Amino acid sequence: MTNRECLTAVLNGQEPQRTPFSIYSWMIDDPTSARWQRALDLGLGLSVDCRTVRHIEHGVQTISEKKEIDGKQHAIQRKVTPVGTIQQVHVNWWLQEHYLKTPQDYKVMQWVVEHTEVVPQYEEFQKAEAFAGDRGVVVINSTRTPMMIINVDWAGTEQFCLDMALEVPELFDLFEARKKLFEQETRLIAAGPGQFVRWGENLAMDMYGPARYERFLVSVYREMAPLLEKTGKRILVHYDGPLSVLAQNIAHAPFHVVESLTEPPEGDMMYDHCRRLWPDKVFWGNFNVGLYARPAEEIRQAVIDKRNRAGKRGFALEISEDLPANWESAAPIILDTLDKLG
Repeated sequence: MTNRECLTAVLNGQEPQRTPFSIYSWMIDDPTSARWQRALDLGLGLSVDCRTVRHIEHGVQTISEKKEIDGKQHAIQRKVTPVGTIQQVHVNWWLQEHYLKTPQDYKVMQWVVEHTEVVPQYEEFQKAEAFAGDRGVVVINSTRTPMMIINVDWAGTEQFCLDMALEVPELFDLFEARKKLFEQETRLIAAGPGQFVRWGENLAMDMYGPARYERFLVSVYREMAPLLEKTGKRILVHYDGPLSVLAQNIAHAPFHVVESLTEPPEGDMMYDHCRRLWPDKVFWGNFNVGLYARPAEEIRQAVIDKRNRAGKRGFALEISEDLPANWESAAPIILDTLDKLG
């Protein structure tokens, strides 16, 4: 079986000929270089991101500015609307200032959302398919679900937690507006090409807890999943951190694949525990970054142990959180071990 066939089998909950090991294609700086060609020839698979819809903001002036302050690169982006202006700032490519800092900022972002049009760009799928070839699969990247995009991309951890605790009304108004837009996006994705759709949640369980997880995430999953399933699509959620507090909730949540699932120390659940609680879900597991620096035999044993805990059916490994400095020497060890395990 090719990498494409093995990954497709896994993501459909089946048993592949061999357990695949893949990488996000955007992490590869030059796929034509000798070092990456060697890794791909050895069997490293590709997870190729693709967006089949795009958002057009009407009546919004987006102003981007770059400047150096105290030796650091600042990228400033402002959204200017008839009801106000919001701003975010990246410092050395890391998001340092979020758009949402006041209740008025939430109102401005709600205006932006309510004046956003979602349109298809299905032609992007064929480009991604051509790049993936037999080396991997194409994953349709949706935006995060409504509360997650507010949390991760627009408000940030501190502001979001404060506003959630205080039950700021503007937060929930924005959630409802974004939910309507997310449904439009989901319907267009459902009607378009591709089988696998990722909701890139980046869930932090300690910011939600079971009740809020059910109210703001699972409720949306339940509304949107049937739209995708009706056209034969499989849903991936990007959950890479601790999940034990929500383990029982995840068991009945309507998605098919837990992507970037990571064992301790980044996560707090072992794969055999996950398998007992979530027997019908697929695990696309992130191989812990710290393991790459271990001696070769320890890397081999870690691969064997993870596969034994997860089983062969519906299980793959990937590089999804960070590209280890020594990937070039460690990845062949992982691939060789998986080849021998079959």
